Amino acid sequence: MAREAKRTRHGSRALVALALLALLAGALPGLEAQAPLRVALYRSGGVARDALDTAEALLEDAPGVELSVVRPRDVRRGALDGQDAVLFTGGRGSVQGRLLGEAGRERVRRFVRGGGGYVGICAGAYLALQGEPEFHKIAFVAGRHATGDRWRRGVATVDVEDDAGGRHRLHYANGPIFGAERVEGLAPYVPLAWFRSEIWRERHDTRPGEMVDTPAIVAARYGEGSAVLFSPNPTLEPTEDALLLRALRFVARAEVGPDTTFADVFGAP
Repeated sequence: MAREAKRTRHGSRALVALALLALLAGALPGLEAQAPLRVALYRSGGVARDALDTAEALLEDAPGVELSVVRPRDVRRGALDGQDAVLFTGGRGSVQGRLLGEAGRERVRRFVRGGGGYVGICAGAYLALQGEPEFHKIAFVAGRHATGDRWRRGVATVDVEDDAGGRHRLHYANGPIFGAERVEGLAPYVPLAWFRSEIWRERHDTRPGEMVDTPAIVAARYGEGSAVLFSPNPTLEPTEDALLLRALRFVARAEVGPDTTFADVFGAP
């Protein structure tokens, strides 16, 4: 915590120096300090502990990130006000959404609609999609889990290819199979990367051919805000932590359009 400075000659010189630096920053674009990225990480029942812990550790250590961990009651009381982006990570999306309550879900919609950023990973991606009322969706992205109630595919490392041909090996744990859906008032999502391998479990009625070549990462616009949704989790082994950090920076400071590319969001390889 900063302590109040005493009014000494030394303190006066420091104030003069700060004033000069501020003037120089205005005159020389390379000297201005970039504002910190303020991220709210959602924590509640239904959030998987490993997904939460890896995301929290990454964001706590990331330079230029100010992290706040928020619970459902915090969201309902306006904790997203003043944040740049919110992160919902893996677990059970229906439980996360139920604990938010409709008041909390509307707070998230209002935050994104007003210009905030949203990143959803696995369960957090499910949460942003359309769905039946009993699944307690935030429902601001024009898409749906393509195989309905059949979601238990298992856990594996999968191959993902981005729109420039770059290859990624990412952790998958029953993430959504994105299917586009026309929803009045919502723009279509933009695929950024696709699954090039798949996993299924016949005993749970998930089948071969349902996952491969479907989007693995998508971006969407909602009102004045932007969202990036991951079906796989880049913070679990084999990690690509930079994907999450770049997604958060993008949704906080840029807009998704119909021509948005993987490189626009995550940078060129």
